[in-house]
Amino acid sequence: MGWACQSAADYYQPQALSPEDARRASEIRSAKARVDWRVSRALLQHLRAASPAPTPHALSLSHSGGHALCAQAPVDWAIGADLERMRPRDLDALAAWVCSGAEQAWLRQADAPLRQVRFYLLWTLKEAFIKAAGLDFPADMASVGLTPQPSGALALRPPPGRWQAACWQLGDEWVAAAAWRAAAGEQARITWRAAVGCDLPTRQFLGQWEGSAG
Repeated sequence: MGWACQSAADYYQPQALSPEDARRASEIRSAKARVDWRVSRALLQHLRAASPAPTPHALSLSHSGGHALCAQAPVDWAIGADLERMRPRDLDALAAWVCSGAEQAWLRQADAPLRQVRFYLLWTLKEAFIKAAGLDFPADMASVGLTPQPSGALALRPPPGRWQAACWQLGDEWVAAAAWRAAAGEQARITWRAAVGCDLPTRQFLGQWEGSAG
């Protein structure tokens, strides 16, 4: 897992972009989008430079509020990642849009600060599945996520196949999630790396799950 803060933008190398990314960069108009682009591509460039050449990888990149997250896995894995900055929103309305009935009930059981963390846990996990499994956004958001159990545990509700997922709170403001389907017989070993010019935030582990669906 790679992390980048706004300082990573100072190490962005436009000359290292692929032709497709160079075209996309030229079409960015807003200042906010340009910062997000520079930070996320600087992180991607840092991770690629740190990988043993010419090892290919499966990558999933996410950015939010001038910060970026990148999940890196073996090329034959399915991988998705999402990063969100926690901010005040109409959580009930959003949950009715993207969460199952059981997930909505789980959110309502929590007080306001915990409800916000739980909501972003669910949102980032769902987005990670959308990316990893090639699902439709927002149509498929409610079909994946977590199912609260009577014991208080949370069961993974993945797309078809055997999946694993994990979620973290990063510092006070951020929530990140990754979802992956490993190749047969392989196990994930999660490590974190910060881009040049950035420090890793404190990480609070919110959970890791495994499950399958037909």
